[in-house]
Amino acid sequence: MVPVRSPLGLRFFRHAPRAPRCSLSGGESIDHHLLKLELAHASRAVGYHAEYEVAAPDRSWRADVMATSPDGAQRMALEAQLSPITPEDIQQRTNRYEQDGVEVCWFGLKPRLWVGTVPSILLNSGHEGGGWSVSAGIARMTKLDQDSSFQQWVPVEGVSLTDSVAWILTGRMRPHRPQSLAKSVLEQVSRQWPSSWVGQNSHGWDVWWTTSSHIETDIQQHNDYREQVHLAILRAESPLKAFRVRAKIENISALEKLILKQFNNNAMRSLADFQIRLDSNYADGLAFYGYRWDGSGTMRDLKPFVVVCPDILDRGSQYWTHSVPVAFPVTYRDRLENIKNVWLFDLEKGAIWPIEPKKSVTDAALESWKSVKPTDSSSPDMT
Repeated sequence: MVPVRSPLGLRFFRHAPRAPRCSLSGGESIDHHLLKLELAHASRAVGYHAEYEVAAPDRSWRADVMATSPDGAQRMALEAQLSPITPEDIQQRTNRYEQDGVEVCWFGLKPRLWVGTVPSILLNSGHEGGGWSVSAGIARMTKLDQDSSFQQWVPVEGVSLTDSVAWILTGRMRPHRPQSLAKSVLEQVSRQWPSSWVGQNSHGWDVWWTTSSHIETDIQQHNDYREQVHLAILRAESPLKAFRVRAKIENISALEKLILKQFNNNAMRSLADFQIRLDSNYADGLAFYGYRWDGSGTMRDLKPFVVVCPDILDRGSQYWTHSVPVAFPVTYRDRLENIKNVWLFDLEKGAIWPIEPKKSVTDAALESWKSVKPTDSSSPDMT
């Protein structure tokens, strides 16, 4: 035994990790013993070889259950951690496994301070006859409401211990530390940490198990947020530079020629009849304005006839009150499902065409600017 002091100042004795002959160190609770049996059984159910109390050659670690893949290439320690341990100690033990190329997952029954600081899963012991099941440790990403553009982590419930071990060993689930602003797991109704995840004296988890697709979503959401921050800084410095970065359009002059060629049906109209500017009224898109005659021959109004790359892709179809066609590079094709009156353009090919039938786009454009008459009736083959 060795004397130790907890981070809260509590003094107690602990079994030395390299004292295998200690007559007291081999005692196990019934839950600990049964959990080891369940972990080994679940490992063998997916074709893994499972051994009890496997120790490192230098005795730096000893796994409750060591699951080894059929080809011997992958080893994972499945640890039944039912007794108290500090976050620092369990992190050190995890590090020792990783140094020897051994993955590890810690299984517990209560939300203690160490839970979630390392790859962890909390379980219901199944004493009520329902079998061992996961109470915390597996999460997925979803929108908490239909109109939200931001995805949040929510708990995955109803998973058996057998299924969770199978998913872990076969790579269906991986431990993940959240990257985006969504750094907590919330119940969809209460919008709070689930009670099964966080005990009264426990903090929020830092790492949980999830699938590769949800990890990719989290990373993409993180990257999108960083890009938005970067664009906000650029927008304050140079709106046009921010537009180029967001829309990925460097050759603005080529874009101007293409747009004006398509929408200007009056050969006598000069460039002075047009205004091109970034417009916050149109979600920071590059708005192409032109004069629209009111029929009297003396009065004319300056109206937008198309807006290029407005920042509306994550805002659904409700972007402004009156209809103005929008245009995006052809690379945006798959992101425009819910947006109406859309044109695509390819600066390299010098082509622009409507996604929707020609008539509907033309009618929408005429409502905004009566002299719009698209000249090209064909859509180029972009495949």
